[in-house]
Amino acid sequence: MKRNPDIPAQPRPLSRRQLLVAFIGGALSAPLAWAAALMSRPVAAFRADSVAATIAELYPGQHVTDSDAIRVAAADLAENGAVVPIKVTTDLAGVRSISVIASANPVPLVATFVCGPRTNGFVATRIKLAESCDVVAVVETADGCFRAQKSIEVTIGGCGV
Repeated sequence: MKRNPDIPAQPRPLSRRQLLVAFIGGALSAPLAWAAALMSRPVAAFRADSVAATIAELYPGQHVTDSDAIRVAAADLAENGAVVPIKVTTDLAGVRSISVIASANPVPLVATFVCGPRTNGFVATRIKLAESCDVVAVVETADGCFRAQKSIEVTIGGCGV
């Protein structure tokens, strides 16, 4: 039987084998995407044991200066260190990242938020605090790195203490 050239050819439906191969390929590529994301994680900064060492690992070779343009908003007294809400806001232009560091935590680096070019300098999150300490916010901009800090008193520790 000859095919009529005036009738367009119909695409063949996928077989079970082709669907299975496509599914397995997709399932195997997902961990590679996670691995790429984890490769950019600042492992050395998470292993640092002080605020100064954490800042040196996050921003090597940069001088971090105090700034009044950064505000760390949190309660002066946190009843439960396991859940301490904080907000970091800044009026600085061109914010690239905002890092939150807790001086008395076993791992001082709490988080680093990478900001896009059209993002306002604002972060709100909940953090864990092992005990009463200073929470330091470091803001990286095109003009350099700036910091501000706030002392928070904790009545019940939140990092397993």
